[in-house]
Amino acid sequence: MAESTNNWRTWIVKADQYMKAAAPEGRKSRFNNSIRYNMLSMSFESYVMAVMDYHHTLPLNHTFTDLVEGLEKVAPISDTLKQRILQYENIQSICALDKYHIQEPADAELQDLEAAIREIGAVAHRICN
Repeated sequence: MAESTNNWRTWIVKADQYMKAAAPEGRKSRFNNSIRYNMLSMSFESYVMAVMDYHHTLPLNHTFTDLVEGLEKVAPISDTLKQRILQYENIQSICALDKYHIQEPADAELQDLEAAIREIGAVAHRICN
């Protein structure tokens, strides 16, 4: 295996920062649900990028589907976790090439997405540290 550039460390730090901003522990976020969704999405992307960079590979694109498929090549996740994440992909399809769509996510959706991304974060920390 080629020597790592340690970019994965930067991805982990950024992912943790996005998560902390989107879902601060012990208090309510100061951001609205659309912004929180985007920050949770950036946290998810950064955790996946950390794992993939650690394994010297990249996803095909940056949709939730592309990120999950890329992650599964190097660190398989349960079907349940995969479906929990993918069900929220189309709240904002901002990485889609043809149809741009934004919907305001509900609090319950964000809570579930946050919990799922925290599971991905735990996987990333376990693999990369």
